[in-house]
Amino acid sequence: MRYAQAAERGKFAFLFLPDFAGMSKAPEQEAPMLTLDPMMTLAAIARGTERIGLVATGSTTFNEPYNTARQFKTLDVMSHGRAGWNAVTTSDPLVAANYGQEIAPRPERYERAHETIQIAQALWGSWEKDAWIKDPATSRFADADKIQPINLQGKHVASRGPLPIPPSEQGQPVVFQAGGGDYGLGLAGRYANAVIGATFTIEDAKAQRDAIRKAAVDAGRNPDEIKFFAGVMPAIAGSKREALDRRVALGREVFPARVPYLGAMLGLPLDVAQIDEPLTPEQLEAARPSRSIPGHSGPTKSRARAGAFGTSWPTA
Repeated sequence: MRYAQAAERGKFAFLFLPDFAGMSKAPEQEAPMLTLDPMMTLAAIARGTERIGLVATGSTTFNEPYNTARQFKTLDVMSHGRAGWNAVTTSDPLVAANYGQEIAPRPERYERAHETIQIAQALWGSWEKDAWIKDPATSRFADADKIQPINLQGKHVASRGPLPIPPSEQGQPVVFQAGGGDYGLGLAGRYANAVIGATFTIEDAKAQRDAIRKAAVDAGRNPDEIKFFAGVMPAIAGSKREALDRRVALGREVFPARVPYLGAMLGLPLDVAQIDEPLTPEQLEAARPSRSIPGHSGPTKSRARAGAFGTSWPTA
């Protein structure tokens, strides 16, 4: 709570909570960072803050759209219009196993993501703006003619609606997107109000922003409807020297756990034992850039080190 309040005093636009519905692969060395349910956490934070946005990650792969729409609309009402949904697909087999499932192919996961977001937004809009009357004098709570079911049936998910929650001050929660590759761009271009980018240089950030704007145009939207946020991970301390020391210390703990991620970026099976060794000529020859990781265009240094869409909707 106090971190959220400090961020609000510092004029931060929003607080973002990621989510990972599983246990760390190496709990002996790495403490779980995402242990609490983000929606319950933000609901508590909403009570102690007034202005800062509250953004949580919610999987479109393992959550039903009605539950997702209900949870985020509830948070939006509780926070007086400050909720945002970072809509993501889930690709980790560890998470899938916790739901008794296996990871579906990427095209299928993104088909479901498109359907889930469309249903959630339709449920949020199932109340017209002036449907909530709340007039004690006439004993009228709402205008039933302005609250309609959505009756959407897709290939993967469906919902009748309507959602039994009146509109919040901002109308609907803000939709965020943080995925990469063509599939992520397609999702962002169609639905996102904001995109969080993993950037490494100013030029990289500009390129990602331009790609997102083009995706919005391709989807028939005004590109100014999407705001791009370049993600940063600052080290904060009392002095620059202390901050750098803290960053180095953190890196010593984090880098080994990130080796598999680097391998995914390069399309290579990498082991933590290689963390201080250059990639072999054979590995460099086999390396291929990932199409699903934002901001990555492939290996550029010969001495690289291991550490260093749409859905058609019939009416139901």
